[in-house]
Amino acid sequence: MPVCERCGTQWTWKQSIKASWKIHGPMHCPNCKGSQYATPKSRQRMTLINWLILLPLPFAVILDFPLVYTVGMMIGLFAIGLSLIPKFLQLTSEQKALW
Repeated sequence: MPVCERCGTQWTWKQSIKASWKIHGPMHCPNCKGSQYATPKSRQRMTLINWLILLPLPFAVILDFPLVYTVGMMIGLFAIGLSLIPKFLQLTSEQKALW
């Protein structure tokens, strides 16, 4: 779980998920209200998780999976990705470039 770099408060799973939906700009610590940013490494990891959700699509086309199975796999991967995002989210007090 992410920890505020400013006050040291560990965020809950719910707070982490809510904050991770922000695409740009700061996330605010629920305790000290300080601005926190996702580190470049954690943003790259979260992007990778988002792309993994789409992984069943090429296999569905190549192996001719039924649509129900493909959608089911994507929903399952979405749930797994959602549960992993707070584990990969790391915070910093200053915004850093992705590359």
